[in-house]
Amino acid sequence: MHGEGFDQGARPDLGTGPVAGSVPGARPSAFGDLGTGAGHDDAQSAGTRRLARWAGAACCVALALTTLRVVQLKVAPSPRLEPAAGMRTSVRAELAPRGEGLDRRGRPLAMSLVGYRLYCDPAFIYETGWDKARAAAKRQPGTEASCDPFRDAAAALAPVLKVPPQAIQELLRSNAERRYLVLAKDVDEAQVDALRTMDIDGVGLETKLVREYPAEGLAAQLVGKVGAEHKGQAGVEFAFERELAPVDGRVKALRDAFGRTLWINRDDFVPGDPGQDVRLTLDLAVQEIAERHLGAMVEKANAGGGRLIVMDAANGDILAMADVLQERPGWKEATRDPSRRIHPSLGRNRNFTDPYEPGSTFKSFVWARATELGAARPSEVIPLPDGPYVTSFGRAIRDVKYPGSVPWKTVLVKSLNGGMAQVAMRLKHQDLQRMVADFGFGQKVAIGVPGESSGIVTPSGKWSNYTQTSVAMGHEIAVTPIQMVRAFSAFARPDGTMVQPRLVLPRGTAGEVPGVPSKRVIDPKVLAEAKDAMQDVVEAGTARKAQSEHYRMYGKTGTAELSIPGQKGYDRDRYTASFIAASPFENPRIVVLGIIDDPDKRSKAGHFGGSIAGPVVRDVVDETLQYLGVPYDQAPKVAKK
Repeated sequence: MHGEGFDQGARPDLGTGPVAGSVPGARPSAFGDLGTGAGHDDAQSAGTRRLARWAGAACCVALALTTLRVVQLKVAPSPRLEPAAGMRTSVRAELAPRGEGLDRRGRPLAMSLVGYRLYCDPAFIYETGWDKARAAAKRQPGTEASCDPFRDAAAALAPVLKVPPQAIQELLRSNAERRYLVLAKDVDEAQVDALRTMDIDGVGLETKLVREYPAEGLAAQLVGKVGAEHKGQAGVEFAFERELAPVDGRVKALRDAFGRTLWINRDDFVPGDPGQDVRLTLDLAVQEIAERHLGAMVEKANAGGGRLIVMDAANGDILAMADVLQERPGWKEATRDPSRRIHPSLGRNRNFTDPYEPGSTFKSFVWARATELGAARPSEVIPLPDGPYVTSFGRAIRDVKYPGSVPWKTVLVKSLNGGMAQVAMRLKHQDLQRMVADFGFGQKVAIGVPGESSGIVTPSGKWSNYTQTSVAMGHEIAVTPIQMVRAFSAFARPDGTMVQPRLVLPRGTAGEVPGVPSKRVIDPKVLAEAKDAMQDVVEAGTARKAQSEHYRMYGKTGTAELSIPGQKGYDRDRYTASFIAASPFENPRIVVLGIIDDPDKRSKAGHFGGSIAGPVVRDVVDETLQYLGVPYDQAPKVAKK
C-alpha cells in the first residue's frame, strides 16, 4: 500500500510536473528561478553600460584638458614656470665686425677684434653653493651644512681679475638676486685662459667686439672713437657710422633642460653683415711727421697749441691733419677742450671747428685779386710814408717797419699793412667781398667732419671802409685751417683752380684718384706773378727761416693778435702765428699750413709766424716730399734756422 502509485525506479518528469516554488514550504532550486530572473539581469547590464559611458566621457574630457594644458604650456607658459622649466629655445646674436678705418695705403687706423667680458649669475652661484654644501653634509652623517658661496667665488676670481676679494664679494652680495651681472667689461687673453681652467658655477665669458686703434693716438681727433655700444662718438667713427656699422646675425637653437643645444634649423641661422671699410686719404707716415714737428715747436715756444694740415695739391687729398693742445699751469688759456681730458679722441678737430684770424697769410689772396682787377701792377710803386699810413677816412695803419714807398710786389714780400690797405681802397667793396666768396671763405668745406664751422665774414650790409682795410690785412675775418688750404691750392695748380679737399677715398678705388677742382679763382698770368712774389717771401722776406735745404717753396707768413674772449679788441701780447706754403716751386706737390696758437712771447723761439710756424712747415715739407719720393729741386744749402 505503502508503495501504490509510486514507482521507486522511475525519475520525475521535470518538464511537466508542478513548479517547485508552488509547493508550500519547498526550498528553491540551487540554480535559481530561471524563468523569472531575466528582468533583473537587464537592469544590471544597463547600469553597467551607463557607468562605462560616464567613465569614457570623463576620460575624454580629462585627455582633452590635458592636451589643452600641454598646448598652453608649450605656447604661452606662465612666467612663474620659466625658472623651473628652463628656456626651450635660445636666440644668440652672431657678432659681425665693424668696418675698418684705413689710411690711403691700407694701414689700419681703427679695427675690431673679438674680446671678452666676464659675467655671472649671483642667484645661481648662491643656490648651487648651498646645494653642494647640503649634499656634502648628507654624505657625512652628523655634520651640518655650512658655506659662503659668494666668498668662495670671490676668492677664486680675485687673483685672476687682480681685484681685492672683498670688493668682488661685496658686489655679489649686493646683487644676490640678479641673474646677470658683469664682473669685468674687458678681460685680456691671459685672464681668459686662466678663467677657462676654473670651474666656478654661475660664472661665464661672453664674446664682444673690441675697437682697437693700432696707430696709437695718431690723428686721434680725426679718427675719433666708439662708445661702449660700439657706435661712433666722434671723428670719422661718428661721421661715417652708417658705412662702418655692421648688422649682427642671429642663431636660434632648441635646447634641453640643461641648456644643451639639441637642434638648429637652417632657417634659424642668419649670418651677420660686416660694416664697410672706410679708406681715408690720410697717410700714417706723413701724419707722424706732422705731429712730431708740430708737437716739438708747441713745446719749444711754450704755446697753447698748434694745428697743421698737409694736402695733396693735385687732388685735394688730406695727407695729414695734426691738432695739439698744451695746458700751461698758471695760464688763462685762450683755447680749452674739456673733452680731451676724457679721451684724446673725443676732442674737437680744431682744423674744422675753430676759426682764427689769418692775419698776413690772407694778403696773398687780396694781392692776387687786386692785381688781376688792375688795382695795382707788381712793379708799380705804392707811395707809403715813413710812418703809419693814414686812410682817407682817418684810420692809421701801423707796420712793424716803415720802408717808405715800395713796389706792389714788395708790399706782399715785406707784408706791409699800409700798402695792402691803400690798394684795397682802390677796389669796390663788392670786389673784395666777391674775392672772399670765390676763395671759399665763409663756406663749409663739408667733407664729413662733424662740428665744422663756416668761419666768420662780415655781412655785406655791415661792410664798411674800415672792414675793407681790415680784411685786406687779414683782420675782421675768421677762417678755418681747412678753408685756408683749400683756398691756397689755387696757387699750387697751374690753371689757378682750387681743388676740393678730400678725406675719404671712393669705395673700391685703388691707387691715385683724381680730385674735383672748382672754378678758376686766379688768372694763370697773375698766378705766376704771385708765386714769384711768395718765393721772395721765403728767400728775402718774412719767412727766411722757412728756407729748405732741398726744396724751393713759396708761401706767406702771418702773425695776428688774439682777440680777448668775451670782449671787443685784441690782446697786444698774445698771437696766432702761421705760415702757409706750397712746394716744390715748379710743380707743387703739397700745400702745408702750420699754425702755432698763443705762443709765449717770452720764449726764445719768438712769436712771429716766420720764426716759429715757418720752420715747422719747412721740416714737414722736407720729410714729406722725401717720403713721397719727390726729387730735390735745388742744390743743398744751409737753411737759416
